[in-house]
Amino acid sequence: MSLLLLVRSLDDVRPAVKDVGDYLVHHRQQFGDPPQPSPLVGLWIRPELDAGLPALLPCSPSGSDSGCNTDGATAQTPAEEAPVGIQMSFSLAGLWTLCWMDGPLLREVQGAHEHRHRILDAFVAGRVPEKAPAGAFIPVFDPADASRVIQARLSALRARHPRLVAEQWYVDDRDHGIAGPIQTPDG
Repeated sequence: MSLLLLVRSLDDVRPAVKDVGDYLVHHRQQFGDPPQPSPLVGLWIRPELDAGLPALLPCSPSGSDSGCNTDGATAQTPAEEAPVGIQMSFSLAGLWTLCWMDGPLLREVQGAHEHRHRILDAFVAGRVPEKAPAGAFIPVFDPADASRVIQARLSALRARHPRLVAEQWYVDDRDHGIAGPIQTPDG
């Protein structure tokens, strides 16, 4: 699973980063890291926040959850699970939404870098939405990543989604929260 922070506007990025960074630090201190941590892979500027993004089925495939029929679907959801979708999320006053992303495409790979690619590929489907401002996706990296690794990953993201990926990025430090924005040397 990975985390994706959806933010309503560029003006809301700074308070969203502070709020979510504080939440993540507190949550990690309170509960520790799970066996497979959920890295924050990026911030996405989306005026409509999570509208139109796929949600994962609320039932297990076995159909054992209450409200599910034997094929694992409820009356309101299709029987097939989205390849990538929002498993759960919470928002603050329509300013930002923190989403836990999951789905078969994410379960096939390890690491925040591949999760980031799969999430963007699934939601953008090869083209940037017309309403998206340039640089609407701001990657978030692990503070242990070397500068050259970050530069290579940024180049790969921009090659796949040239207009979507911002020039700056953030780091998500387990003990100190989200820091940045950090600018590319040439940007």
